[in-house]
Amino acid sequence: MERDIDKPQRDEIDVIIYLRNCKIKGKMFLPPGGRVSDYINSPVRQFIPVTDAEIDSISGDKWSYRVKFLNLNKNTIVTIFPALAFIEDAKSDKI
Repeated sequence: MERDIDKPQRDEIDVIIYLRNCKIKGKMFLPPGGRVSDYINSPVRQFIPVTDAEIDSISGDKWSYRVKFLNLNKNTIVTIFPALAFIEDAKSDKI
């Protein structure tokens, strides 16, 4: 059993990530008050942990996956933003 004192303090944030051929909706854990851009641009990180991820194709064959955890190579990211930053377009039904 893990004690609370053993867990680093983290803020959970919902994110939307686009890769070349898919979209990922999931959760990231940032240091308290941290920004997604600072976390992604850190030179000490090559992989970004994402939890509760929904991965959907955005081109070609239609497929989707749901995974509890993935470790995403940041070099494959086209764009990433907090889900709360999304302003729904009148033409869009959903993200």
